[in-house]
Amino acid sequence: MKLSSDVTTLVALFAIVSPITSIPVFLALTSGATSKQRRVIAMQTAAVSGATLLIAYFVGDVILRLLSIQIEAFRVAGALVIGAIGWSMVMGRKSTIFEAHSSGAMVVPLAIPLMAGPGAIATVIAIGNSDKGSVRIADLVIILILSALTGIILLAAAPIEKSLGAQGLMVLTRIFGLLLLSIAVSTVMSSLTIYIHSL
Repeated sequence: MKLSSDVTTLVALFAIVSPITSIPVFLALTSGATSKQRRVIAMQTAAVSGATLLIAYFVGDVILRLLSIQIEAFRVAGALVIGAIGWSMVMGRKSTIFEAHSSGAMVVPLAIPLMAGPGAIATVIAIGNSDKGSVRIADLVIILILSALTGIILLAAAPIEKSLGAQGLMVLTRIFGLLLLSIAVSTVMSSLTIYIHSL
């Protein structure tokens, strides 16, 4: 029964992190990179997003409490960054977020907040608190599996780009940019609704 619950948790987190929808962003960010650099960035992104979720699992709630940051405010802040990226993709131009000159700098918008974003971090914090502070090995394995899947999907981005071609990639980028904008708006609306109801 617990195995079924763990699988459900993995599927839910995968849907929230959504590495598949980040492929156009990954391709846009790495448009000037070599194949080797792209592979490095893909693995770095998977590692950073996984490490971020692990940190959130152990101390995320503590950090937010120490800084007096409400989880809904954290979600809105992340949504604004995601919205900025989505807007740039829809308009077909690079934002200052995209202006990175090293693989390490490119990891930041990819891993945080696109993958290890407010929704994923909030979910992981909730999972970490669900067992009254105890650490479950299964939870850590779920995060590691998710990180591995993220790396595999990003490594497959180059073949996808070749199959789509320039025009296909441009259309896909704008579609997913619009989806990112929608996600950002939905997150802000949801967070504001929860906040207003809590007053």
